[in-house]
Amino acid sequence: MPEQYQNMVNRIAANKMFIYFSELLDKPVLDSNNNEIGRIYDIILKPSAVYPQSASLVVHKGFLNRKYAVISWENIKDIDIYSQEATLRVEKQKLVFEEKHDNKDELTLRRDILDQQVVDTHNHKVIRINDIHLLFVEEALMVAHVDISTRGLIRRLGFEKIADFLVSLFNKNSPYLNTEQLISWKYIQPLSINPASMTIKVNVPEKQFSSIPAADLGEIFLDLNIKQQLTFFQSLDAQTQARVFTNIDFKTQKSLVEDLQPKQIAELLNNIPSDEATDFLEKLPKDMAEHILSFIETKYAKKLSQLLGYSSDSAGGLMTAEYTVFIKDTPVEAALKQIKERVYKVEPAQYVYIVDENNRLVGTTNFRRLILANPQELIQNVAFPKTYFVHLGSSVKEVAYLMEKYKYYTIPVVDEDHVLQGIITVDDILSQLIAFAWRRLKKIKILSKDL
Repeated sequence: MPEQYQNMVNRIAANKMFIYFSELLDKPVLDSNNNEIGRIYDIILKPSAVYPQSASLVVHKGFLNRKYAVISWENIKDIDIYSQEATLRVEKQKLVFEEKHDNKDELTLRRDILDQQVVDTHNHKVIRINDIHLLFVEEALMVAHVDISTRGLIRRLGFEKIADFLVSLFNKNSPYLNTEQLISWKYIQPLSINPASMTIKVNVPEKQFSSIPAADLGEIFLDLNIKQQLTFFQSLDAQTQARVFTNIDFKTQKSLVEDLQPKQIAELLNNIPSDEATDFLEKLPKDMAEHILSFIETKYAKKLSQLLGYSSDSAGGLMTAEYTVFIKDTPVEAALKQIKERVYKVEPAQYVYIVDENNRLVGTTNFRRLILANPQELIQNVAFPKTYFVHLGSSVKEVAYLMEKYKYYTIPVVDEDHVLQGIITVDDILSQLIAFAWRRLKKIKILSKDL
């Protein structure tokens, strides 16, 4: 039986296919003549779509004048499960030790993963890696899980046996001893493979982030330090960036934008709802806002400039310019086809607005009425009997009153000529009312203290 398959059989027989990275650190490395040539320092990985595998072993020797050798995994004869020794296929004389071994373009276990913060895309949170669970695959090691447990940290420090003994004296059924906190590597998104270059080298499917609720993405982002935030943000696709940006506070938004190029900012604002973009721009210094607007596509920049001209506590200041609208003589079938094919910045509201040739509001309908209607029917014939609306100068209280009275999730905004200008969504009104309530609560608390 070939040597590599015999080794594999031996490991299976031993019923121990996994090993922790901490169990290998600083363990002896022997050459083909069983002479110790150094100690295990790190493992360089070759990137893969899901689970990266070992490409090279980094060995160190010396203490004050430490030197390193990088050994291709093809030259690793075996890693003993019990002694954790690594045996090479080459003699000591053929190895080259140098003062440095770092290559910023490589992914390594010790430098880039161990002790690093990463995103657990399954549980939607930021975690710290205390150890790495490796699987023997033929002659290689594959990253299978990360260990986030306290026991993993204690194992790293070399006190696992002592800690296990002490815990077992008091409680043999302790979760510390019986519950492993391992997370599959496929759910892990490193935040910065190599803090020096702040680049990400691991290929992680975008769907891992696209499936995370926007609010959770915002929380993940806020759990990071400033450098990690920028790295994390730039690793995301444009749509996910927009979802993160709209779920963080203005101070963090401003800090992030200051590290982005103007064209990146313009692309970001193009992908978020116009009311969110307006809210952000109006809080910036005027010259900074104008500078950003100069990089945005002319038509959209003009729209944002118009929205910036309205008071923030009026209907004009609250409205968004993203809504579904059709000319009144559009067939229902054609309208449904366009709704399906359209790309939306956010989840579309269930309401559809109907206008005449001059963009004057003539009616409102919703998706349900369209789906149930005759496909050849004109869209104006499936409108609600009455359409309620507000004007650009309408107050927050007036808008809130109408939305509550008629149970609307959105309400259209028109100008003095009844031309449709935008819509206001219930979340925009809620954010205004909550802010108003908090201001009143603070005033009440101040007055009560004075009394």
